Amino acid sequence: MSINEIAADRRTFLKAAGLGLLSVAAAGTLAGCGTREELVASAADSVKMPAFVPAKGLSPDLAGSAEGVPAAFFNYPANPVRSVATPPLKGETFSAITNIFGPPPNGRDKNPAWQEIEKRLGGKVDMTAVSSDDFTAKINTTIAGNDIPDMILDDGASIPDIIGFLKSKIQDLTPFLSGDAIKEYPNLAAIPELYWKQTVRDGKIYSLPIPRGGAGGLGFYNAKRYAEVGITDTTQLTDADEYMSVMKELTDAKANRWAFGSSGFGLSTFLQLFGSPNQWREEKGKLTFYIETDEYLEAISFVQKAVAAGYVAPGSDAWTKSQMVNAFTNGQAAQVYDGLPAFFKADGYGVTVPDSAPFLPFAAGGGKPTAHLDNILFASTMLKKNDEKSIKKLLGIANLLAAPFGTEEYLLINYGVEGTDYTLDADGNPLPTPNALADVTVPWKYLTAPSPVLYLPGHEDLIKRTHAAYSTLIPYGVTDPTATLFSPTNAQKGGTIRQPVSDAAQDFIAGRKSIDDVKAAIKGWRSAGGDKIRKEFEKALKA
Repeated sequence: MSINEIAADRRTFLKAAGLGLLSVAAAGTLAGCGTREELVASAADSVKMPAFVPAKGLSPDLAGSAEGVPAAFFNYPANPVRSVATPPLKGETFSAITNIFGPPPNGRDKNPAWQEIEKRLGGKVDMTAVSSDDFTAKINTTIAGNDIPDMILDDGASIPDIIGFLKSKIQDLTPFLSGDAIKEYPNLAAIPELYWKQTVRDGKIYSLPIPRGGAGGLGFYNAKRYAEVGITDTTQLTDADEYMSVMKELTDAKANRWAFGSSGFGLSTFLQLFGSPNQWREEKGKLTFYIETDEYLEAISFVQKAVAAGYVAPGSDAWTKSQMVNAFTNGQAAQVYDGLPAFFKADGYGVTVPDSAPFLPFAAGGGKPTAHLDNILFASTMLKKNDEKSIKKLLGIANLLAAPFGTEEYLLINYGVEGTDYTLDADGNPLPTPNALADVTVPWKYLTAPSPVLYLPGHEDLIKRTHAAYSTLIPYGVTDPTATLFSPTNAQKGGTIRQPVSDAAQDFIAGRKSIDDVKAAIKGWRSAGGDKIRKEFEKALKA
């Protein structure tokens, strides 16, 4: 096999396994959920977080941090250790429901990787893997039928009355995981506090985190084109006026080249640059939604001016994802908005567009730059109420699935069985066999996963650039203070009442409406339920 063939096979394998990336409703009360208590306290103030005990024996090429910067590895560590010496089960079978992306894997009877994982577990996991498009309908049908599996994925959106469901059907994991109790499960203890904070509801730890990269970033730019106009690092930009001048220099409509182009005008980029809150801003117990802030109006006004000046690719607000990627790849757009995980994967921007780089923040209005910590978890996994012995066994399953990068189990879960699903290259990195794709896509990583790392063999420079981006973004990170709170009104109609504001903002940017129309829509949001959502969240905060 040639070097190019090996590289192509590795890219295909990593893409399907999800390893180029950081290795991750209707209103009303659900049937069988009982009566919901309304107060839902915040994670940081309401429960003692699990102790953080970093995994031992690993020496990353670039260190991570407890705050969420991922460690980076240029090659898979030599002589992987086995992190779980004794199987947590003794022949038991537990059930799980989670989602899956892409085609289904080989079944257990024809899947040596699945069989080996269950051998390490000492029992079986009967897994219902549901297409992400069908997950909401399936999970609510399952709950309504009271046929609840032992492990249940919570994607944060599919269960409207999540608090009622937690209180009536889901195990409070606080006694098992809070403080030093988690040390019974070393792989879970190696997950930093940043991720555990997202699993708290009503002052209790109710789920297991499936970590991601923390910050979604501000999109990407063509570093070569920016260098041509004198910008070698976007943090060099000092304010909005200078940024607008750079956009002008980057635009040449006759050559079909524009400064920016993204679906929906890529507003996340500009909201972060202007210091808009990450959903809500909390000051002395009082909450302000991002659309109510001056920063929001300043951000959309900036984009409106850029569009009016012709610096944004015409029609790009309606681009599909593939159209946006193509426009960036062929040089039509010098900057686009997409999540940072799309940069660091085998078929991501960082590989396919060598001149691309993550757009790092500056403060458009002066002061400290802002980055939203809006990509902390993929999801989390809840455990059905059970006896103490069974809960400990389920946590034992989770502990094995959370085996950190550098372990035997991580190789097995993500790459399969050596010799059958992969072989090792001269540097100790796994190379897939033709069997790999059908064996390693069992969605174990959508039940529990370890702290993310940066690992993409053969792309050392890309690893360094991505690590540097996270090292810049995470310290600027702003969290959503309501992330672990519950508002019944928000669950019932939060998205619906926000839509008119979004529509008005898009129309204003495109030149079809005025800023006064946006302000009127914001006022309408308040009266339609926004003020009630605020009061419910503030009540939860006071708890």
